[in-house]
Amino acid sequence: MIGIIGAGNMGMAIASAMKGKILLSDKNKRISDNVSVSKRSDVIILAVKPRDIGEVLKEIKPYIKEKLIISIAAGVTTSSIEKALGKVRVIRVMPNMPAMVGKGISAVTCGRFAGPKDLKTAFGIFLKVGGVIEVKENMMDAVTAVSGSGPAYYFLFTHLLAEAGEASGLEKGLAMKLAKAAFIGAAEVAARKNLSMEEFVKKVASKGGTTEAALKIFKSRKLKGIIKQAVKAASLKSSA
Repeated sequence: MIGIIGAGNMGMAIASAMKGKILLSDKNKRISDNVSVSKRSDVIILAVKPRDIGEVLKEIKPYIKEKLIISIAAGVTTSSIEKALGKVRVIRVMPNMPAMVGKGISAVTCGRFAGPKDLKTAFGIFLKVGGVIEVKENMMDAVTAVSGSGPAYYFLFTHLLAEAGEASGLEKGLAMKLAKAAFIGAAEVAARKNLSMEEFVKKVASKGGTTEAALKIFKSRKLKGIIKQAVKAASLKSSA
């Protein structure tokens, strides 16, 4: 039996993908309680906020012997969970928001006491909400900054592009529709075609054309540096 502690966006996405074969605990809705879920589950997924995980670990510690702990709490290391719970099998996972529609990507890493069978179990769960990759734990903060936070960057860029369209005379609804379609379509092309992102840019940006004019503004305003700073800030926050 799989138990999920935390019923936020990610917890609910995983629960929905498991099609009812889970136990769920949520501190607000009291669907079940953490102790009950821990006692009755072989695999316990910690889908709580990082600030709450310490309290949860204390609560479930007496009931986790011989069980697999899977944590999706951003920035929480396997060693910190092992320190709190003892010699326990821990898998750390960084999923992202598109898991809500089965299009996520989850990065997975093992703790000291987890083995190949545990890794296989984690893969089996998170493949239900998208792709899964194994990474070294020292890469998890960067993964969090790029993949975990990445959807928010997309939402922000879409919003800003639509706002810019409005400023250029487009009706609000039309501007948003065009901005969404541009990004969604571009992502689909990138997924289907084996080209680098630089090559895709060149295919759209004709020399002396409208796209090139826009890209020159991005370059002059140092957009590349801003994005690097933003990702670094997210990575540092994850490691704090």
